[in-house]
Amino acid sequence: MGDPVVHETASCYPFARFGKEWRLCMIEHPRFGGELVPGGHAEAGEEVLVTAMRGVLEETGHRVRLLPPPLPEGYPHPAAASAWHVVSMPASADSRCDSRHVHRDHIVVGVVDRPFAVHGSPEHTAAWVERGALERLDIPEDTRVLAAELFRVIDRAAAGRPRVAVEEGLGAELLRRQKEDQAVRLVPVAERTPELMERWRALDEANTAWLRELIAARGWPGGALVGRQAAGAAWLLAQHADRQPEFQEECLELLAAAVTAGDADPQHGALLEDRVRIAQGQDQIFGTQLKRGADGTLIPYPVRNPDRVEALRAAWGFKPLETYIEQVAASVR
Repeated sequence: MGDPVVHETASCYPFARFGKEWRLCMIEHPRFGGELVPGGHAEAGEEVLVTAMRGVLEETGHRVRLLPPPLPEGYPHPAAASAWHVVSMPASADSRCDSRHVHRDHIVVGVVDRPFAVHGSPEHTAAWVERGALERLDIPEDTRVLAAELFRVIDRAAAGRPRVAVEEGLGAELLRRQKEDQAVRLVPVAERTPELMERWRALDEANTAWLRELIAARGWPGGALVGRQAAGAAWLLAQHADRQPEFQEECLELLAAAVTAGDADPQHGALLEDRVRIAQGQDQIFGTQLKRGADGTLIPYPVRNPDRVEALRAAWGFKPLETYIEQVAASVR
């Protein structure tokens, strides 16, 4: 008997932050039944990391960013994304091999920074599952064991390398710009003159141009770079960059990655997610963007899943939608 036929495969464990908590993306597999993590066979000449990312995109519609295995605290060199484990698993005959064979499976771990953004048409039904659901799901025992361990380490793995010190001068400039931004917006509606509105427009354009230059030079200004309060100011400038929607979407991608790394407030990511989606003519997720209804009262722009919006708001720490609308209405009188 000769050596068994070996197929190179990849399995990806894609995680995303849902508010303060992590969830793992799993698919309902039509052939095996139950839930599995996405993945697949490597094509001829294909790197297994590419196989993993392709598998996630094709099977779930999500774009995953692969993570390197976590190194010990204090290790001085950055790591590159790679397989966390390589295991050999017996496999039954399938469409690729008419006899029993072996899968050399390259297990990778990744993050999806925007779990509500779906690209293309997913091949399978996908769901984001929390740690406590692992014991209830119909999943292979090896997947259950490894997923439980990955939930334990994902926070550190996603965090990346922290910067050495907060840049106080940059943070102070962000806070100064935030103060100016809020000063014009807090003027009561009845007192908003044409001169004020022109100042409002010019201020937003200047802040957007400044933020664009900052990001090009330094990347997203998260808490590790400018401090938590000033990081919130950076989000506010992006939130008000409506006149440049392509740049605003770029800010969303960068902010979402900072949220994943624990370097930005998840609520800021949710607010900008809704803002960008509305600008693109899509339904929002969290109901944070409001407009005037036919009777003049504030109502949310269309929400993608009204039955889940309150649960999602609670997971992200937002108040119930009715309370939120009342508070916004009181602030703009």
